[in-house]
Amino acid sequence: MATFEKEFLSLLSTDIFKKILSSSNLQLAQLNAVQALLIKARIPYDLRYSPGTRRASPGIDLSIYINPSTTLNFTISLENGQTVFDIQ
Repeated sequence: MATFEKEFLSLLSTDIFKKILSSSNLQLAQLNAVQALLIKARIPYDLRYSPGTRRASPGIDLSIYINPSTTLNFTISLENGQTVFDIQ
């Protein structure tokens, strides 16, 4: 296994990523911690925020780029219901 893969797997096994995977309720400080970890590990990512609409709840979409053909996407709802990112 390549060094990058080992580092990425250890990053995914941190408590903060486990929280993202197991819960849709994420605090802003935890999201900032995720970004700090990704930056420190030099892993490219995109973060999009939608304040919501009358039909969709506010949400965050986090895309982590592993390689040109592999991307991890996390959709985090900030309220009950579907976000704009779920509907697309």
